Formats: sequence, C-alpha cells, structure tokens
Amino acid sequence: MTKEDLESIILAHERFLERKPSGKRALLKYAALDGAKIQGRLLDEADFSGASLTNARMDRSSFQFANFYGANMTRAFLDGAKLHRSDLRGACFRGASLNGAMMTEVDVREAVLAQADKHAGLENLEGHSQSPDMSGASVHGANMTGAKVGNSFALAADFTGAEMRGVTFRQADLRNAVFTNANLKGTSFSGCRVDNADFRGAILTEVEVVDSTFDGADLTGAIADYALMTSPSLANAKLPETFAEAGEDIDVMKAAHRKWVQSNSTEGARLTLEGVSLRGVDWQGAVLAAALVRRTCLYEANLSLANMALIDLTGSDLRMAKLIEADLRGGRLGGAHCNEADMTDANLSPLVLTDRKRTMSANLKNAVLTGARLRNADLNRADLTDADLRRADLTGANFSGAILNGASLEGAVISPETNFEGCQAQGCIGFPASEGESR
Repeated sequence: MTKEDLESIILAHERFLERKPSGKRALLKYAALDGAKIQGRLLDEADFSGASLTNARMDRSSFQFANFYGANMTRAFLDGAKLHRSDLRGACFRGASLNGAMMTEVDVREAVLAQADKHAGLENLEGHSQSPDMSGASVHGANMTGAKVGNSFALAADFTGAEMRGVTFRQADLRNAVFTNANLKGTSFSGCRVDNADFRGAILTEVEVVDSTFDGADLTGAIADYALMTSPSLANAKLPETFAEAGEDIDVMKAAHRKWVQSNSTEGARLTLEGVSLRGVDWQGAVLAAALVRRTCLYEANLSLANMALIDLTGSDLRMAKLIEADLRGGRLGGAHCNEADMTDANLSPLVLTDRKRTMSANLKNAVLTGARLRNADLNRADLTDADLRRADLTGANFSGAILNGASLEGAVISPETNFEGCQAQGCIGFPASEGESR
C-alpha cells in the first residue's frame, strides 16, 4: 500500500468519526503497513486485524475500540497511544514500545481461529490459535487498568511504573518481566509463570494468586498483603527479610544511629535500611532523624512521638502505622503508603537547617493517605502533588502554603479549622469551593 493510499484511508476514517460526508471506516485487514508513519492520528474503531505493522510509528495516535486481532506490531512504536478497549487478541508486540500508552480494558487474550461451515456456522479450528506476544516490550508508565491478559507471552517485558489495577492474568508467561513501582492492586494471576519477575516497589495489595509460580521473583520493597507474602506460590520468591533472618541486630543499629544524631555525625552510624520487613515494630519515641528507611515494610508500626526530621521513607509501607505527634519535619515520604495511618498532631512542616539560611519542606508526592487520620497535623508548605487523600480525616489540619496539585481529597473530612490558605491546588479533586481563590 502506498503512502498516498494510506493517507487517503486515514482522512476518510477521520471524516467517518466526525460523521462528515464521504467518511468511511478504515478497513485495513491484512494490510502490509510495515514501517508506516501513523503518528498523532485519530483511528478509533479502525480495523487492523491481521495487518503487518512491524516497525510502524503509531505514537500518540488514538486507536480506541480498534481491532488489532492477530496483527503483527513487532518493534512498533505506540508511545502515548490510546488503545482503550481495543481488541489485541493474538497480536504480536514483541519488542514494541508502549510507554505511557492508555491500554485500559484492552483484550490481550488468545486468538482462536474459526472457519465457516454451511451447516454448523462458525466452527473453532482445533489446534489453530494464536497467543499474544509482548515479550521484550517496553510498557513504562502505561495504564492497563482492567486489561485481560490470557494465554500470552510477556517474557522480559518491562512494565515499570505501569498502572495495572485489576488486570486479569490467565495462563500468562511473565518470566523475567519487570513490574518495578507498578500498581497491581486487585490483579489476579491464574495459572501463570512469573518466575524471576521483578516486583520491587510494586503495589501488590488485594492480589489473587491461583496455581501460579513466582520462583525467584523479587518482591523486596513491594507493598503487599500478608496473605500474599505467605502464599505457597511465593515459597521460592525473594521476600523482604526480617533482621532476625538477615542476622542483623536492629536495636544495635538504632542505638548507633541515635549516637550519630546526637554527635552531629561524628560518632555512631547512620541507620540505612531498604527493602526489609519491620512489620509491627514498636519504635515509639525513637530517634530516627535523617535515617534512610526506603521501601521498608513498617505496616502497623508504632512510631508515635518519634524524632524523624529529615527521614527518608520513600516508597515505604506505613499502612495502619501510628505516627501520633511524630516529628516528620522535612521528611521524604514520596510514594509512601500511609493508608489508615494515624498521623494525629504529626509535624510535617518545613525544617530550618542549622545554617538558618535554608528550609526543607516535607515531600509527600504520590503518597497514598487514603483513610489516614491527619487531625491537627501540620503540613505547612508540604508538597502533596498527586497525593491520594481520599476519605482522610483532615479536621484542623494545616495545609497553608502546601502544594496539592493533582491530589485527591474526595470524601475527606474537612472542618472549618482546616487551613488551606495560600496552597496550590490545580487539578485537585474535592478541594473546598470556598478556597477556590488559592488554586
């Protein structure tokens, strides 16, 4: 097919979508479109079934509800493309680039071939089926919420940072796939091979695992439920170690850190933890200022009254933790999960550094604080960009000068004493209408 012919078909399809005269749906079944340049075009509902699109440039185009049944998109570029509810059954995405693509509710299951019979109608051809292949594909930051992925290959596919809530994996081969920092909440794995996959920093809450193997899979630093971590399917996976398992003495390390803080770093040693499990630890009143505690499980931990100024809790699991009256001035909690945590009277205001020329504000970008208690907490000038504060209790909390751009306050408890003076709230869901002038 010539470039001119393809352009003519695309223009007619765009007119079809706009319901203009001479519009016609793009029917590109089995078309040879290798290396085609189809960038930034509107091709919703187009039919590409069986088409060959190897090395095609399809970035930023819209293919919502389109049909790619059995299409070959090996090494195709679909960065930023919209594929909502498109039919990708039996399609090949081997080595393709789908970074930032919208793939919500796509169907990436096996394609079953059929033949017409004048007596029986359509009849499945036994043994004639085609499995989707996403092996080696780059799917960074894509949104695959609600997708169905069955009888498919995704060996060494990279889903780093992807939104994959509620994805259904059935009979999928996900060996060596990368899911670092991906959101897999509510995902199900049934009959899957997930050996040696990388789930570091991923969200794995409410996940269902049935007849699947995770041998060698790395779940250190993942936010996961206890039921998943103790599942027989994960018996040979790499899970966060407790200090007893690692042969370390956390009390000795904590004492050394206290000495490091009190001596202004001339004695002792800074506490540095990553990817370990401290589930339910009682550290009330502990001295943890400037400690590095990244991607650590502190589920149901007691950190009330603790001195945690300048602490780095990036990506840590603080669900159900107690942080009452904790000193978190200048703390880094980016991407931390504080669901249902009690942060009543916690201090997350800026810390004035010793030279008194600089201040360090608390960083809670992308933090999850759903259902958290932040009554009378001080979040003055804190950065809560894209934070999730749904159903949080914000009674009397101080958000003056805070950044709430892209955050969600949906269902949050807000009292007349809650202070939003001077805060930035562009795109903030549930921001009080009376505070609109501060947006």
